This record gives sequence, C-alpha cells and structure tokens, in this order.
Amino acid sequence: MAVLAAVLLGACGLAACSSGGGGGGGGTDSAATGSARPAAVIPAAVSPAAARAAVFTFGVAGTQGPVLQTRHEAPAPIAGIGASVTQIATSNSDTYALTSAGAVWAWGVGSYGELGNGTTPLDTLTAVRVDFPPGVTITSLPDPMPFDGGLAIDADGNAWAWGLDATNDLCLPGGTAVLSRPEKIPLSDVTLGTGARTHSLFVSHGTLDACGSGEFGELGNGSTTSSAVPTPVRGLPKGPVRALTSSWGGSGALMADGSYYDWGYNQAGQLGNGTAADSAVPVRVDLPTAVSRVFQGGSGPNNGQTIALLADGSLWTWGNGAYGQLGDGRADSSTAPVRVTLPRGHQPVAVASGGFACYAIDQSGRLWAWGRDDDGQLGTGSSGPDQLRPVSTGLMLTQISSTAQNAAGLAVDAGTRATGG
Repeated sequence: MAVLAAVLLGACGLAACSSGGGGGGGGTDSAATGSARPAAVIPAAVSPAAARAAVFTFGVAGTQGPVLQTRHEAPAPIAGIGASVTQIATSNSDTYALTSAGAVWAWGVGSYGELGNGTTPLDTLTAVRVDFPPGVTITSLPDPMPFDGGLAIDADGNAWAWGLDATNDLCLPGGTAVLSRPEKIPLSDVTLGTGARTHSLFVSHGTLDACGSGEFGELGNGSTTSSAVPTPVRGLPKGPVRALTSSWGGSGALMADGSYYDWGYNQAGQLGNGTAADSAVPVRVDLPTAVSRVFQGGSGPNNGQTIALLADGSLWTWGNGAYGQLGDGRADSSTAPVRVTLPRGHQPVAVASGGFACYAIDQSGRLWAWGRDDDGQLGTGSSGPDQLRPVSTGLMLTQISSTAQNAAGLAVDAGTRATGG
C-alpha cells in the first residue's frame, strides 16, 4: 500500500487547505465531514516516487551556532533510510528516525556532531546512520531532544547521547563540548528520557533525574543551579512516571495515575498553575480529568506552551499564545488551561508542540495545526499567517514531532519501507 503521507485532502490546493477547517467546536470541516478518511492526492511539491518515503520534514532546522538553517516550507520526503521506521523525534536542529531493526538515522544540521556518525558537515538533507558501537540495539528515542544534541535508549536500558554538550545537558561530565558519535550516559535501567535547550531528564531505576542548566529551575531539584551529573527531581508524588516532556527552560512529568506536573520557566504561564512565577520544584496542573498525552513546546523566552490530551478526549493548552498557538481563537497567553476543539467528527489521538505552534493528529490520521506559520512549520505546504484555531494541514500521519521551528511527521502506513526518492 502506498504511503499516504504529506498528502492533501480532496482536490483542494495547498493554499485552500491551509485556511480551511479552522472553526471551533461544533463546526464543520470544509474539506470533509464526519470521521471517514478522505481521499488523498499527492501535492505538486512531492513526486509519486518520493511519496513512497515514510518520513517527511517541514519548517526550519537549526537555530544556534555556526549552522545554515535548512528550510522546507512544504513537507519534504527524506531519502536514505534503509528500513521500516517505527518512531521519529526532533531537536531544534535535526530529526531522528528509529527503525524496526533498532538503528537510528539522522538528518539536518551536523556542525556540532548532531548526526552522530563521526562527521561534522554543515547540514545534510539525506538521512545518515547514527554510529553506535557494535551490538547496540536502540528501542526508543526521547522526544524532544536537547538543542543541537541527540539521545537514545537501548535494549539493555542504557542511555546514549551525542552532539553539543557545552553545558553538560547530555549528562556526560567528561568536559567534551562536541561529541560526533554516541557516548553512554552514566545511568542504568533507563526507561524514559527527554531534553530541550540545555537540559535533559531520565527515569533510571524508577527515579527521575535531571542534568544541565538549572537557570529557571528546570532541573526540578529546588534550586536554579546547574548540574553536570544527574540530580534527582524533588517533589513529585509517589508512583511511577509514565511519560516525560521538556521545552526551553521547562520540564514535565506525566504520572501513572494521569496527574501532570511541570516546573521551570513560567513568564507567560507555561506551568499552567495560574501564576507567572518560575518554579524550581514540580507543580501540579489542575485539569478536568486524567491526562493521556502531553507535550511541551517552546524555543526561547518569548514563546512556550503545553498541549495535553485528556482521558475523556478533550484537548487543552496553556502558556504563551501570542501567535495563536493555544488554539482558542485568541492571540493571547493563559496561565491556566484553556479548551481547544477540532471540528465535529474529529477526535484527537496524538499531540505535539514546537516553538510557536501546536499539533494534533485525529482518529483518521489527519494532522491539525495552529499558531505561527512563518517558516511553513504548520505543514500546510507553505508559509502563511498565524492560525488562531486548528486548521487541517492535509497531512496524514501516525506520529508528529516538533522542536523550535523544526517539525517532522511519520506516514500513515508506518510499516512501509522508507526508500530514496
């Protein structure tokens, strides 16, 4: 079956699809009604041969350091991946794909060793294989990842890191600023990980640890000091952590009981606790029911928002909304969660957030996006005005990841072999 990724719905053009379907709850989607999967056509920017690829990239990759920003206003298929892709993850500068064989492929900026293959090119738009030691099988990718760095967890519970480690955000205290190949982090029995900007978090032996910059309290240890070695996060309730998320200056933990806690930067209500004061310890976000999925976004002090999917299927956002990224029809921030609705018949099942944008995939695989679109990061096929409510992008995906203005999607048919275009 041909992959239905980066496709437009019905016969509408890129511009028409980017502006349609933007109504709130109870509205009708102009591209299609009901929950049935719409017919798909390949956009003009993607050739039929390229459409066989399972992974697409859009937006801008690379926001700091001696890099050339790589830009894709329209979703671009990635060539070179040699096996079926099971997971994708992003940093500000790169995208990573995990295959069913346990290998990791990378593309984007390479000047800080982000590609993990021993080279430091300016950038690459073709996937290259990350060079792990022989016998290492990767089973999951933390998402998102630290700026200009990569993370991975293997089948033995080891965590690996590569790329820029100038502030020890990779939990490697050896003092090497640039790592062009993966190195093992001094933690064992690692089950979860995440990272953003200049800090990382890992669940090791059931304990949540953090390292890197603590400028805004993002390490969650009660202080704003930094740490070159993993330091325990303090103040979470008893019980296992089910998922982790992170952003520029922020961190979050979803507990097994569905409660959600976050900490760190909070100047526009990013913590969702009704205040605009940073917190160096976890605070609970008051939501109507248990959280199923959650994703923090933000790439600097002038953005940062969180999107949460609850057990009852409702969608909530909070934090900076200056570009409409809260999706409630306003260009304003909120220190408490606000409700976001997709058009009638579309139920969100997965969520993500980037620097100035939020994303939701519905039950049919259709991607909805809102917020800033100056670099094509919404995936509508071109750059355009801010979107204050969810719009149908025309993309059909099973996974979406975004960090800063870099976004990537995994095609509906996740088992399809991704090949060169």
